[in-house]
Amino acid sequence: MSMDELRLRVEELSQRFGINPPDVVHGEPPQGADCILKRRGKNSLIVIGASFDTLPRQVQDADLAWAVAASDRTRVRKEGVSTTALLGFGVAAGLVTSQSIPPSSSPIPATVTVLICLIMIGMPIIMRQQIYALDRRVAAVCGKEMLHRALTYWQEHPPRMRGIYRLVLKVQPSMAKRAARMAPSNM
Repeated sequence: MSMDELRLRVEELSQRFGINPPDVVHGEPPQGADCILKRRGKNSLIVIGASFDTLPRQVQDADLAWAVAASDRTRVRKEGVSTTALLGFGVAAGLVTSQSIPPSSSPIPATVTVLICLIMIGMPIIMRQQIYALDRRVAAVCGKEMLHRALTYWQEHPPRMRGIYRLVLKVQPSMAKRAARMAPSNM
C-alpha cells in the first residue's frame, strides 16, 4: 500500500471513529511489529514498517483500525477499569503486603513494596481492560468478522516481539481469548 493510500485509509477510519486522524509515516516499528502507534505529546503517529505490505488486506485494515482507535486518548482512558480505583487497590494491597516486611528505621522497603504491587497488580488489569475495550470499539465500527479474522491470523502467525514489547504481549489477553470473544457465533 502506498503512503497516500495509507493516509487515505487512516482518514476514512478516523472519520468512522469520530476522531482527528493521526499522522502516518513509514519507519521502523519495534522488531516483530508491522505497525505501531506512537504518542508524541498530544499528537499520535502511526509508524508503518516494511512488513506491513505482506499482511493480508483484512489484517492491514484491523491493524490500522486498532491504531486509530488507540489514538483517541480520552476514550481509551475512560473505558475499562478506573485508574483511580486501581491505584487505590494497588496502594491498599501494597500496604497490606508491606506489613509482612520486618519494621526498620527506613520507609523505603514499604514504599518499594507499594510501588511493586501497583505495577504488578494495576498495570496488567488496566492493559487487559483497554485491549478488550479497543477490540469492542473496533468491532462496533469495522465489524466483528474482520476483527475475528485478524485475531485468528495473529493467533496462527504470532508477532515475534522483543524486549519490553514482548513483556507487554505476555501481560495482554491471548489472541485466542480475544478471538473467542469476537467469534461470529458470539455476535
